[in-house]
Amino acid sequence: MPLKSANHVLSLCLAGLVISCSSAEPVAEAPDDLSVNEAELTADETLVLGDISNNPTKKVAEYTPLADYLESRLTDAGIKAVTVKIAPDLETMESWIAEGKVDLYFDSPYPAMIVSTNTGAEPLLRRWKKGVAEYSSLIFVLQTSEIQTIEDLDGQRIALESDFSTSGYMLPRVSLQAAGLELVEQSANDGSIGENEVAFVFSADESNTVELVISGKTDAGAIDSGTFDELPDEIQASMKVIFESETVARHIVLAGPELPAEQVDAIKNQLLAMDQSSEGNTALEGFENTTKFDEFPVGQSIERLEELYRLTLE
Repeated sequence: MPLKSANHVLSLCLAGLVISCSSAEPVAEAPDDLSVNEAELTADETLVLGDISNNPTKKVAEYTPLADYLESRLTDAGIKAVTVKIAPDLETMESWIAEGKVDLYFDSPYPAMIVSTNTGAEPLLRRWKKGVAEYSSLIFVLQTSEIQTIEDLDGQRIALESDFSTSGYMLPRVSLQAAGLELVEQSANDGSIGENEVAFVFSADESNTVELVISGKTDAGAIDSGTFDELPDEIQASMKVIFESETVARHIVLAGPELPAEQVDAIKNQLLAMDQSSEGNTALEGFENTTKFDEFPVGQSIERLEELYRLTLE
């Protein structure tokens, strides 16, 4: 692609515009750049995959194998093009889904439940992102800490990732509530912490969570089990896990409320069959090393995920 054209695509990505996976040229949100055929497609003929990222160019590239695969197999369902649309934040994604501008949205359980509740999007399948079907949240402290159990966090400080993280917010929050403890946000270390309270700060990143515990700025941290297992041996050895939450699906596919039922069924069937062919497995590998899509197991039902989400509202 010429440099001028590449820069144009990048500027459109940064503006939250949709990018065609087949041609890497802007479509749908940039009418002046549309080809005649693309401009004539109706909403029902274009399937839009959505995600959230502050690096839209990279994210579009990651979604391209999946989009191309689906585009070649959904013509019988009336879908002639599959594109990708990257939002800068959860609020934008919610509005796009509600307006029918995004049809399939991929995310971890907590933000997926937020979007589902606020837009009517339907949880469709579980995604084995990077080969991982499920994960949990681990609450950890330094080996030298006197804290031994989750109940011992009463009056202590904990680092959490962000207010839309499954493993770094929803699961530890619900677990602390079950232990009779209330999370109270506190940006500095000099505030008092009441009885049955746990003060928390948002770290914005799991590596920052670990650093806050190591540096002693918080007494504990919560990160997902896979990330903890990937920590260097010496860091793991300096920590002790005091609590592990229940496991939940690593990633979820949501179908937007405006997507026709017959297309939802066709998409679901294609996703479920991907790992059964060489072409499908190649596309899955290109899509962030996804292993497969499958139905939600009994222990990770949508009803349970919805319950966990409701508990965060209490």
